[in-house]
Amino acid sequence: MSEEPGILGQENQLRDWFTQRCDPIRAVVDGLDIGWGGVQRWATARMPAPEGLHLDIACGYATFLAQLGWRFPHARLVGLNIDFEGPHALARPLLVEAGVPAALVQADARRMPFADGVFGSASCFLGLQDVEIGFGEEGVQEAVAEAVRVLGAGGVLVLLDEFPSERFGALLEGLPVTATEQAECSLDVHWNRQVAEQAIALYAEGWAAQVPVEDEAAREQARCKAYRRMAVEMERQLAAQGCYVPFGPVRMVIGRRSWDEVPRNRS
Repeated sequence: MSEEPGILGQENQLRDWFTQRCDPIRAVVDGLDIGWGGVQRWATARMPAPEGLHLDIACGYATFLAQLGWRFPHARLVGLNIDFEGPHALARPLLVEAGVPAALVQADARRMPFADGVFGSASCFLGLQDVEIGFGEEGVQEAVAEAVRVLGAGGVLVLLDEFPSERFGALLEGLPVTATEQAECSLDVHWNRQVAEQAIALYAEGWAAQVPVEDEAAREQARCKAYRRMAVEMERQLAAQGCYVPFGPVRMVIGRRSWDEVPRNRS
């Protein structure tokens, strides 16, 4: 696509800004968030252009919002996340640096503060797995149902995560959405042991920070368990292919909201 070199250049500039205070190894690990190894560019290239308001759910650092703004500069974007504190406090300055205007709303994806059918389209990039860590399978189901509720008739829903394709089908079952396309993309990332070891330590900490536990001892136990799981996978990949790919493949489902009555908010 003609805009791809321009988007790649914007992505690289934003990555430099995002990692400017990192040591070289940490810069490689954190830099993955900007573009997710080419998957975000791949995803926005396959998506229909947003019409009306577009909602990005569990937007985190807002990197996917940046990609949406670059690909669709006339889109009217809204990002929703459960917090914009700690690491996610970077969301607003990141969008400013990216040159992408977007409204940010702090709210729980399971109980969105929006009226029925107000968005023309919605997306969620790797956010459902975060919802699952905090709220389990029921939380994921609630978030997807809420995404459908706030879509107008004919609206487009784009979900991207590491879930198997069959799981996306199960999540959409019974909802007034027809899947129109499914695809998957692997990350263009190949890390050596030095980068991989620091990466899994950081990812285990991040995973444990989202686990609902009552005390720090339980959180540390969750971190250790996650680290051991990631270390096993890291060693398997290094032995089999000589490098480590931290995530993926990312699977995408694109669905369209039917013209039936919009489901009501359950809250």
